[in-house]
Amino acid sequence: MPGEPASQPTPRFRVAIIGGGIAGLTLAVALGHFAKNSGNTAPPEVHLYESGPEITTVGAGISVWPRTWAVMRALGLYDDLSRATVQAMGGGEGGKDEFKTAFVFRKSNQPREGYEFGRAMVPNGSTTMHRADMVDVLVKHIPSSCTIHTSKRLLSYTSAVTDTSGTLVYTLHFADGTTAETDVIVGGDGIKSKVRAAMYDSAHARDCAQDVKREECARCAKATPKWTGTVGYRFLIPSERMREVNPEHHALKVTSPMSYSGKEKHIITYPISHGKYLNWIGFVTISGGEGMTYPHKWVIDSTQEEVTAHFGGWEPEVDQMLKLVEKPTLWAIHVIEDLPFAVDGCVALMGDAVHAMTTHFGAGGGQAIEDAFILGRLLANPRTTLPLVSSAFQIYQDVRLPFARTVVNDARKVGLMYEFNWPGLYNSVPLSESEGREEPSEDAMAEETKQLGELAEAIQEIWQWQWKEKVEDQWGEVDRRFDQLTKAKHGDAAAAADMKEDKSEKARRRWSKCTIM
Repeated sequence: MPGEPASQPTPRFRVAIIGGGIAGLTLAVALGHFAKNSGNTAPPEVHLYESGPEITTVGAGISVWPRTWAVMRALGLYDDLSRATVQAMGGGEGGKDEFKTAFVFRKSNQPREGYEFGRAMVPNGSTTMHRADMVDVLVKHIPSSCTIHTSKRLLSYTSAVTDTSGTLVYTLHFADGTTAETDVIVGGDGIKSKVRAAMYDSAHARDCAQDVKREECARCAKATPKWTGTVGYRFLIPSERMREVNPEHHALKVTSPMSYSGKEKHIITYPISHGKYLNWIGFVTISGGEGMTYPHKWVIDSTQEEVTAHFGGWEPEVDQMLKLVEKPTLWAIHVIEDLPFAVDGCVALMGDAVHAMTTHFGAGGGQAIEDAFILGRLLANPRTTLPLVSSAFQIYQDVRLPFARTVVNDARKVGLMYEFNWPGLYNSVPLSESEGREEPSEDAMAEETKQLGELAEAIQEIWQWQWKEKVEDQWGEVDRRFDQLTKAKHGDAAAAADMKEDKSEKARRRWSKCTIM
């Protein structure tokens, strides 16, 4: 009747996003953004479940790379996000890529003045910001069609076939005793992901030998976070205080992340909050610790004395920063390494839930954003019906998972390079100690400079993943395969043949069944 509101079309399916961090928020934004282009097709119904009482974030600083900016432009977030950064991100003259400094490396584990030994250069460089600023931008752009539920800590999910339609429905079980039903689950709930745990519990019970525990299964044990053997001390330094101590301090002048490097230790600093603070992380690698069970809570309070004990005796700039340590926290760095699969039916993982990595590339947040971008475009696509979701998720996994696993493994490798600990490259022994003198000889310094130059070249080479395979290219491959899928469903013989060829290649790479470790 005239004057009555138009009825809303029935949603194609229900999507539950688990986790209100950067991954979950980006997915919600992407779903809303791309649903605008779905024509007359009803978009999915979206619910975001956050374990905490409000949408917030853990950690202070985050690096934003050109890969991430490409996604933000596609989502219409570029202008708002660029206002929150320390420095603007843009291309060179005429919009062309221009290689700029992304990371600066200093040799610092000696009492005398340190020196820069290399820079990682990437197209258009990088910029940094406070994580809270990024979260604020994402929250601002969450569509009204997305319902946010706070204080909903997921314990697990179960699935069952409905009696009425034969469709598989998932039930979410929360710590407050409530439940919710959904058709699709995307787990962006971090390294301790309950979605991942439930996925692997289910897959292990279904696929693997019944007399093998999941923790002892060669395949499924990879879902358990692994300690890297490294801990990180974190705190913020007010830039004004640093300026009072040393107005010429390099950490104040270098806008990109900088590593003060030493043997099995390094410090990362970079400005956040428009330069108001310096984000400070001091990494300490415990020899033989990688793969062991970390004996304490993963995050605990620390002290200035403990931090100083690890980095005392380094160059003067480090000593100046140590005098400004306030309320440091100690983080045990864990990873999810070589996860064999990230989807199961209509359940998918993204972000740290699937590829938690060391921070040595500053890429964890960016990789989560890329996951969410591709998943959002897939799920919002008007051709994506519920029966196609599981196949669409397989395409997402085939394209994104191998790439993310490579980034995880290379982040470990480059971190060892920062700490003079990669075989065949510079292995630091203080020159004055090796020669029994206060100052090294000119010949010794020349040899050290040569070896550090070789190390810098190796670091530059491993950073090339940032631009060699672009996220736009990954989406193009996902879109191509999804187009094949939808055409094959409608009887396109050529598309079906292409899909068969893709599946044959995938079968050759498929993981083997469970064996005892």
